[in-house]
Amino acid sequence: MSFLHRVRLVFSGTFQADVSTVNNDVRHFDNATFEPSFQEFQSKSGLNGWWNPTGSGAFRLLDCRVTGVWYEDGSFTDDPKRDPVIGMLIGGSTERTSGKLVDIDPQWQLASAPWGLEVRLTDGKVPAFFGGRYQPHAFRDLWFMRTQGQANDMAASSSFQSVLEEVTWDKDGLRSSPFLRQLQAATTGKRLSIRMATFGYQGKASHPRFTLGTVVGTLGPYLPGEPSSFVLGRRFTPASNVTAPDGSNLPISWTGITYFSGQVDAASRTLFLDLSNALPITDGTGTSSDMGRLSVGILRDAAIQENTPVTPKTFDVVAEIPYRDPRWLHTSGGVFAATLTPEQLERARELPLALVVNATPNPGNTGLDLGHGVVAIRESADGLFTCAEPAVHRIDGAGETRVTIYATRYGAPHKATIQLAQLGRIPNQGGGSPGDPNAPKAPIPDIGVPMEAVQLPEPPQTSKKDGKVEIRITTSDPKNPRKYIDGQIYLIDYRLPGQGNTARSPYDYIVLHVRDAFKAPARPTWEKHIQPIFVQYGNLYPIMSNRLVKLSDLESVKRHANLLELAFSLDIHNPNYMPVTRDLSKPKQRMIIQWLKQLSQQEEHPLGVVPPARTAAAPSPAAPETRAATTADTVDTSSSKTHFAKGFNRALGSTERKK
Repeated sequence: MSFLHRVRLVFSGTFQADVSTVNNDVRHFDNATFEPSFQEFQSKSGLNGWWNPTGSGAFRLLDCRVTGVWYEDGSFTDDPKRDPVIGMLIGGSTERTSGKLVDIDPQWQLASAPWGLEVRLTDGKVPAFFGGRYQPHAFRDLWFMRTQGQANDMAASSSFQSVLEEVTWDKDGLRSSPFLRQLQAATTGKRLSIRMATFGYQGKASHPRFTLGTVVGTLGPYLPGEPSSFVLGRRFTPASNVTAPDGSNLPISWTGITYFSGQVDAASRTLFLDLSNALPITDGTGTSSDMGRLSVGILRDAAIQENTPVTPKTFDVVAEIPYRDPRWLHTSGGVFAATLTPEQLERARELPLALVVNATPNPGNTGLDLGHGVVAIRESADGLFTCAEPAVHRIDGAGETRVTIYATRYGAPHKATIQLAQLGRIPNQGGGSPGDPNAPKAPIPDIGVPMEAVQLPEPPQTSKKDGKVEIRITTSDPKNPRKYIDGQIYLIDYRLPGQGNTARSPYDYIVLHVRDAFKAPARPTWEKHIQPIFVQYGNLYPIMSNRLVKLSDLESVKRHANLLELAFSLDIHNPNYMPVTRDLSKPKQRMIIQWLKQLSQQEEHPLGVVPPARTAAAPSPAAPETRAATTADTVDTSSSKTHFAKGFNRALGSTERKK
């Protein structure tokens, strides 16, 4: 049942995503044309290094507190006298640095994932009541129109779902909390399921909440066989379109609701809905937009579509959703649960679920009676849902990766043939705003080519028993098609027969970063092999070069050789892993480690002559309290994801997938 379980914990608070934005423009990866201004804050005269060039990449949970817990019998409490976990902190480890928020590539910025994040429940003392390692999975269901009255990334919202691995429990905590005892008893395999919805992000450097946003989370048991990064169950999909500022069409319901998932637990006859990332809000704290009375139920006629009136004869009401209650999103985590009657349980096996808002009669209407309603959003056509895990893959040259694809129909396993297709060549991705007056000089490479570097299997068929199939994707050396940046990005579309372009959210693809084949030399040199890589990282991450080691300078690298060797040798899940983007191939990583060992051991080493590569200057970075002066209030800030999504939509002509 994942976090959609009768036993679940809800928390809310603040998250920080202190991402570095120099690497948001792919052209900044070109050492030959890199300019020092690319490490400066954006201004009225140009994007420069965008809105946060001094970002550390950190992803943190700040002052996130438990707001309520649900028990196996369906009861709820937000009273710390009944259960001591109420009011406790959900946060990261106190023994290691924060996690890092990482994009797979500047030319695919719609799959950000936390790496090296630990999540713990604590009362501020040691040990934690429980804690575990967050398994990296990219966010899903990103949309840009959730917060009314805001624009760009500040209006955006997304959902991070994953599992906590190697969970440990404190015995004293289990004795003191009836909820924790039930949670531990319900889960298996030292894992817990977690979902975080993030919104209200502030990207203006002059704002006191710069790099901060709001998070609401739900945590519950993990059960064997479940996917880690999405809910396998009932999928609600919008059928309407709205016009975005860039002219593209975005799938969203006529009420402003977007994609979300639900699940039916037959044993307890409980219907769960995850609305944490689906309903429009009026501000960055999560105040719900009032759409009128909102009910969930079953459409007795599967042909009834969105924005269509219903009557008691065509819509079987299950329950009203109290989304308008003050702080509902924070106290419920956006999860709504209702009990089905035995008849409704049977009906829901073959008929679509829907949310319905009450109609407001007005002169000249169609005669709809007050108290009947209109479908706000409904389950997907024929109840079909398919999703892939993992969605993001990093592959070195000639290699392979495996993806599990799940299919359901009205929440039950579904046997069907999976249609797979590469999107092919896509131009102009990851270049920022086309109106930048001082745009970088490097060309923007196409992604998706050469297509022959990716080989897809023949159309596979899911299992009748569990509705899933594992597919094997093989790759060959793309041969450096992007020139100044390693490897290539490929997008794989997958769907069931009959599924249209809005059956999944617009950016839900299998994403591959296929790196260039590389054979390390026996004796790597600074000039030919190491310096080009280090200069690029130094350019893209000024917080590293300006505060720790100047990666373009050999003498600085020598002084910090031991520290660099450690960072490049860490496990990829470690938050201090270098490079933070996780985009370095294993052969290049081994070469760098070998070279650094030579330095640290002070062996004779052919250094060569450092060429006059263009690198940024290394002034002392502005202190956080002076950042307000670096970015004018009138500058359009915090628009990284928005810029990228607009460019992707333009390239495809709309958010509709190519067939």
